[in-house]
Amino acid sequence: MAPDIRRFNPDVDDAGLADLTGRLRGHGRPVDVAELRMHASRGDAWISIRGKVYDVTAFSAVHPGGDIVLTAAGKDATDVFAAFHQNTDSYKLLPGLYVGELVEEAKAGRPAIDGTTSVRSPEYLADVVGMRQELQRRRLFDSSKLYYAYKVAFNVSLLVCSVALLRAYGSSLGGVMGSALLLALFWQQCGWLAHDFLHHQVFRNRALGNAAGILIGNIFQGFSVSWWKTKHNHHHAVPNVVDALSGGDPDIHTTPVLLWSEKLIEGEDLGSLPRWLMRNQWFFYWPILCMARTSWVIQSLLFQAEPASVYCSTQRMRIAEAIGLIMHHVGFLALSMYTGSWPLWALFCCLSQCLGGLLIGVVFTVGHNAMEVLTDADVSATDFVRLQVRTTRDVTPGLFNDWFTGGLGYQVEHHIWPTLPRHSLPAAARILRPFCAKYGIRYTCEGLVEGNVAVCRLLADLGRNL
Repeated sequence: MAPDIRRFNPDVDDAGLADLTGRLRGHGRPVDVAELRMHASRGDAWISIRGKVYDVTAFSAVHPGGDIVLTAAGKDATDVFAAFHQNTDSYKLLPGLYVGELVEEAKAGRPAIDGTTSVRSPEYLADVVGMRQELQRRRLFDSSKLYYAYKVAFNVSLLVCSVALLRAYGSSLGGVMGSALLLALFWQQCGWLAHDFLHHQVFRNRALGNAAGILIGNIFQGFSVSWWKTKHNHHHAVPNVVDALSGGDPDIHTTPVLLWSEKLIEGEDLGSLPRWLMRNQWFFYWPILCMARTSWVIQSLLFQAEPASVYCSTQRMRIAEAIGLIMHHVGFLALSMYTGSWPLWALFCCLSQCLGGLLIGVVFTVGHNAMEVLTDADVSATDFVRLQVRTTRDVTPGLFNDWFTGGLGYQVEHHIWPTLPRHSLPAAARILRPFCAKYGIRYTCEGLVEGNVAVCRLLADLGRNL
């Protein structure tokens, strides 16, 4: 019988984890850090969690999150394990993968890639755990169901207003444009809401989170839950990382459409790239964002041809997702019929899709683009928290920004604690910022406009160098 993966709390239940895996001590063998690093390939992958080494080579093929586990091959996975397995008992799978005890490096450790405090500093590691424990102590991982009920109701009200406006004024240009804008806002806000549910911020029961994801993702937006999870989980594990064992961050592998770092084309034959397009990518950035939603809808449809094994819960999830996508497209087609003429119908379809992509794009690109891009070797010289902070940007908090970005304005905090509910992120920021200041870690927070300007400036600079 498959283990129940819903209840384990990586820090509060640390004693339970220690009791379970502690019984293995003496049954394995000592493994030093140098040996651990040697097991960093798809065919030979070891990881360490809390001083114990596990062989995940075969397990990666059946890991519920896919081969994302390989992103930590040859490395310490303690923090990333805690981040991804909040409120689960996934730790019960570990004894069967046990190799031995990790022989730690000298207490002084080694410097981080930014030259600040060592990634192995006992004080630093204790403070990392201390931040999570403070969040636990204040019960900030507990979601407010009333808050999320309000967010769902608000989003549905946007859809109702869009439908009502199109029904009443579908024969006028203003009515069609206003309805398209409201529908695009509905899709954008549903994107943030589905993101929360599928990160299991709302329900500890993951089946409920997936069900809400199908409603808000597949039916409301036309995006496949399993397609998104496959892509997004890899992004969380290796944000802005060019080359990882599982393929790196898919969100920056957009060459030649958009080039985010020269590291992405190292060793490439530049003559084979569309250099005119790439030199002018700063100009095409905005039209490309307008096409983002259409691209994701198409990718979600194409994903339906993937084998059932890659879905969140195999065949049942696959059928539910297919039905959800059909309901979305039938519903959108029915709504568009309220327009008064074929030209207005075409305008409504194009404008809603383009605005839907633009409104999502101006938020998600600010989160990581024009931030540091790392190689897998760089990742080996840093730790989970530094990786997330150095590759991620927050958006200046405020009433409009917090609503418009749907919690993604606190991307840094979300990346470190992905199961933390949206309404707890401001409190998490007040805990994280002093920690970053203490250890000299650059913490980036900019306005939404300033962030997009930085993205466009980066695209222009990279284009000029081609």
